[in-house]
Amino acid sequence: MPKCVKCKAELSEGAVFCHLCGKKQVAQKKTSTRRANGSGSVYKRGKTWEAAVVLGYNIENGKAVPIRATKGGFKTKREAADYLPTLKNERHRATPTLRDLWIQYQNSKKYQKLSDSRKEKYRIVWNKIEKDCFVQIDLLTVADLQDMVDRNAKTFYPARDIKDLLSKLYQLAMPDQYVKINLAEYIELPDLNAKTQEAFPAEDITKLWNDYLTGNWWTGFILLMIYTGMMPGELMCGLKSQIDWKGKQIRGAGKKTKERKETPIVLADVIIPVLDDLCNHTPGEKLISINKDNFYTRYYETLERAGCKRLPPYSCRHTAATSLALENVPPSVIQKIMRHAKFSTTQQYIHIDLDPMLAAVNRLAERKEGNK
Repeated sequence: MPKCVKCKAELSEGAVFCHLCGKKQVAQKKTSTRRANGSGSVYKRGKTWEAAVVLGYNIENGKAVPIRATKGGFKTKREAADYLPTLKNERHRATPTLRDLWIQYQNSKKYQKLSDSRKEKYRIVWNKIEKDCFVQIDLLTVADLQDMVDRNAKTFYPARDIKDLLSKLYQLAMPDQYVKINLAEYIELPDLNAKTQEAFPAEDITKLWNDYLTGNWWTGFILLMIYTGMMPGELMCGLKSQIDWKGKQIRGAGKKTKERKETPIVLADVIIPVLDDLCNHTPGEKLISINKDNFYTRYYETLERAGCKRLPPYSCRHTAATSLALENVPPSVIQKIMRHAKFSTTQQYIHIDLDPMLAAVNRLAERKEGNK
């Protein structure tokens, strides 16, 4: 029986004042113990204890409201706490939210095998949509998913990334039959208004060589990208130790795709002295000792000084493919030099102007006339 907080006299259950000394009693506070890793809580209710676990969340009036499963009637706190795993297992069929599935995906072997750049991309996507992901996945409609994408991404590529991640979460839910189909497949993406890349014309390549030969050694980095097809990121992360001077190649500098990582970057004879000059001018172990912002600043300053078109650094890679095509290099060889898995990708890097096309068809006409 409860006792008076002052005179210790025995009181009746629920007494507010002591019948002997008149002292007001302090009301017993409901106690709660949070289990590790959100495994549940236990509460004192009257003379017994209650176990509670959170199964998920619903969105009500714009707020996340927890969905709980409870069981009461335990005589002791320990009994209630010991029952928490059983309570959670009894309700294991509670449909997960997108947030639950995201946590599950992050802990999966498939996620662990992703590249660091892919993991970072998914984390960025999740940060955009997290506020919308407390709803059980079986309650979502295609309209809900479309609205999620439309509100968080206005252009094609960010919308595609959200769709991709949502699809991964649906694929996790399907084997356990929380959902029957992947609704993310029905999300419509914005139109792709991709900017057409350009290649440097032949006269600009000549201007870059002239600029380099007059003593502007840094221009050699642009020539290196043009003659090897290196991406700017590969150049800025490349190491001098990756250069095989005897084999005329750079190994291990490839980025992003498996094909680019495994295929060496080949070095034309004309660019090897330039690369050697760059290594001598650059301190440290990297091919280029400069941060990204300064690289872009110096890159555009070089183009302006040389009198070239103001094209982005990635145009150097397009220039490499286009120049090889104009030299009638076989498509399969161009594909290998560009380190593409498919030639359809290589084709996107080849930009032939009208003049070379006219010259080519005129050569065919000349051959026909000569055969008469």
